[in-house]
Amino acid sequence: MFWIKWVTRNYYWRGEEAEERAKKLQHSFQETPTLKAPRLTDQITLPIQRALITGASGFIGLHLCRALLGSGYEVHALSRSEPKVSDTRLHWHKVDLTDSEATRRAFARIRADLVWHLCSYAQGERELALVLPTFRGEIETAVNVLASVTESGCRRLIMAGSLEESDPGDVPLSPYAAAKAASRTYARMFHQLYGLPVVMTRIFMTYGPGQSAKKLIPHSIDCMLQGHPLKIASPSRKVDWLYVEDVVQGLLAVAAAPDLEGKSVDLGSGEMVEICDVVCRIQRLINPSALVEFDSSPGRALEQVRCADSATTYALTGWRPTISLDAGLTRTVDSYAGSTLSRSQ
Repeated sequence: MFWIKWVTRNYYWRGEEAEERAKKLQHSFQETPTLKAPRLTDQITLPIQRALITGASGFIGLHLCRALLGSGYEVHALSRSEPKVSDTRLHWHKVDLTDSEATRRAFARIRADLVWHLCSYAQGERELALVLPTFRGEIETAVNVLASVTESGCRRLIMAGSLEESDPGDVPLSPYAAAKAASRTYARMFHQLYGLPVVMTRIFMTYGPGQSAKKLIPHSIDCMLQGHPLKIASPSRKVDWLYVEDVVQGLLAVAAAPDLEGKSVDLGSGEMVEICDVVCRIQRLINPSALVEFDSSPGRALEQVRCADSATTYALTGWRPTISLDAGLTRTVDSYAGSTLSRSQ
């Protein structure tokens, strides 16, 4: 996870034209970006009619809903929040997954062919106060979903894991990492004991249009569009980055590939890029003279550094990312700007 510190001093764009441009881009960023509805690739065929997505109001969940709707599937979305998509084809169910009975009733009523469990309490900090909320938001919801799907039945359940989760035998580096690892262990138990057709995924650092402004990439874009400087901690940390449309295609490939039950699949690029490199690429796209300060002090200890096993994933599913980091960053910046940005100022 990234700790991003605001610098209080304002930095202003130079020239009237640049100032007007910054205002326009700032306004575009504050509006909800229009997300395209990518269709399933020709190589991915889902032999289903009805899909169910938990955490459908989240970043990845919304993109997955749009992809499935765009390909003509009946899509049911579960979330604690109100609908975030105006598409009348989407069946929205307001359900708190920490409520085991409400969860069981929802799954029994919908009886989906495929289920993607994307609901998450993604708080990577290490404060003691996060232990119980993370337990409820991750482990309790995962167990409720696993039990409900076992009772109602489905062709396959796809569980969303994280690059932060610890491997068996390793000490977790945060409550979130521990909860994700525990959820994966429960999933394997349900497969072994009850025959649940479940597949675990480990999703690496996702970015793209519609992501929370608290995350590194949209926050950096926001600062540069508004003319604010920013200070980045842990700039030398290496991360495996993945554009959200690639993540969606990966989740669909995992749903379609044969003989994956009980296995875990990495969804990542297989390449590591430092945080400072990513921020500099964004800077070049928006304004090369924007003020960016990289914190030279030591970053947080025990940061998770992991690269996706993309070769094994390709062998199991036939999927690999198709959108490069530069192309993904360009699409992300342009989605907020509403038009193609000039690559020079």
